[in-house]
Amino acid sequence: MAAGDVKFSADCLRHTCLLSGVTAANGQPSGATAGVPCYDSNVFGEVSAGVCYPQLPSRESTILVCSTAGSGTMTVTIRLWGYNSATSEWYPLGAGADATKGVIDAGSAEGEVKSDKILHAEPLLMAGHFDRLYAEVTAIGGTSTAVDVWVVSPRHVSF
Repeated sequence: MAAGDVKFSADCLRHTCLLSGVTAANGQPSGATAGVPCYDSNVFGEVSAGVCYPQLPSRESTILVCSTAGSGTMTVTIRLWGYNSATSEWYPLGAGADATKGVIDAGSAEGEVKSDKILHAEPLLMAGHFDRLYAEVTAIGGTSTAVDVWVVSPRHVSF
């Protein structure tokens, strides 16, 4: 999978890849085209003929971090950013002190939850209020550590 790719599970969940197989720090986002578009890529809705059709409220999303390769004592720290086209600015998502704003798990590095495997999930709030999302790897450790970052959102189900 690549950044921006979407997978569906049981036609109920939409999984959108923000990062795929990243092995080094990637820096803060810049410009209006960094990251993944929230609606064109089906993160939170679908676009048809230039009209956005949001699905379920963005508060229903989850961020997932998982290692795809590596060994030793693996760790990764991820900061999430949202781009707002009205202000042409990137904003760190989430609460926390200035030093940890936008960093998942309240600024803590994610470590292995089992041998050679980083797995982390947490609620993702406010993300649907932005035009684009970006996952910044601020630190990564271990031997050949590679990580993916995903946004999981419920799909709208028509009855």
